[in-house]
Amino acid sequence: MALQIVFCVETNKRAATDSIYIKETIDALYHVGNDININYVFMGTKTKYNSKEVVREINSRRREFKIGNTVVIYCVDTDRYDCDQNHARQLKEIEKYTKDNGYKLVWFCHDIEEVYIGESVSDDKKVLCASDFKKKEKIKTVNISKFKAKEYRKNTTNILLVLDEYLERK
Repeated sequence: MALQIVFCVETNKRAATDSIYIKETIDALYHVGNDININYVFMGTKTKYNSKEVVREINSRRREFKIGNTVVIYCVDTDRYDCDQNHARQLKEIEKYTKDNGYKLVWFCHDIEEVYIGESVSDDKKVLCASDFKKKEKIKTVNISKFKAKEYRKNTTNILLVLDEYLERK
């Protein structure tokens, strides 16, 4: 049976930085046949995780995909959850929202760039860093053991734990 994976990402459609890292991970580590359809919902910011626009886009993707099941995976940065009460509260809200709606949660501690390139970058450099990551095939140099974290820890993510539920590794 066909499967659609809808990734809800923090970035906007124009920058599409988060989707670059996710796509590079999938392409490098998983077999993705014609029966797997991967789409992105660009939230623009994680504060819009439950906005009408995001919910509408998810529902639209689900309706359009008539040949199988759809899995929704929210991909968010933890930001400074460990030292900022607002970040911690928001992360807990997103955790609850995804669980309550039957969605999966992929997190990047503290942000996606820290996980993939080893450091946080300013907003004006995110597009350049993601483009450079793809162009230079840096996914080949990343230590993927940090992609299998079960709890929040600097420079880690749980992305492989979630993707392994739906995709077959190479």
